[in-house]
Amino acid sequence: MKRIYLAMIMAATVMAMSARDRLYINDFSISTGESKTIEVLLSNDTTYCALQTDIVLPEGLTIDMDGNEYVIDLTSRKGRDHIVSSNLLANGAIRVLVTSQNSNPFNGNSGAILTIDITAAQSFAKGNIVLRNSVVVEEDGIPHSLAQAIAKVNGDDGIVGDVNGDDKVNVSDVTALVNMILGVIPKDMTRADVNGDGKINVSDVTALINIILGVI
Repeated sequence: MKRIYLAMIMAATVMAMSARDRLYINDFSISTGESKTIEVLLSNDTTYCALQTDIVLPEGLTIDMDGNEYVIDLTSRKGRDHIVSSNLLANGAIRVLVTSQNSNPFNGNSGAILTIDITAAQSFAKGNIVLRNSVVVEEDGIPHSLAQAIAKVNGDDGIVGDVNGDDKVNVSDVTALVNMILGVIPKDMTRADVNGDGKINVSDVTALINIILGVI
């Protein structure tokens, strides 16, 4: 019983530490046909030597390739022998691994850990990049699961949440969005799909209100 109790305490401690650490991408804008380099950032109170994450891209956004390899590079936060590898999964996500044969730690506690070259197709409007199944590993092999992270990507269609196209995001956009959902006015997928899930419904109203209130 004492061993079980001790294990529970240790598990709770690990979860608490990982809750303070984040792997994420900042929101950004990209024009149709544009290529740019984005950063995957790691904020960590604990020292880690390896990580894994699955990158889910919105329709119309792709990671550039050099031959058969995705253009994903390590930054100066890498240790002496860190390497990055990636692979396209059956579910469409791109799994990225950063490993060190000698368990060398990453440098520092904040900032970009990876850079990714991406290109937006002519059809790209907006959407979300999701980092899921993210795991970081301590030098002694202890893994920590990190929370899913979502980056909002804005295309050429203006400000996310600007449903009525007046270059502002306020309560008038909520009215316009509700009218679209009710069929009072025609739906505009590029503006009204606020949460980027390819649908226009009440969840977009919730997302829009959160934007106005500064929650997201």
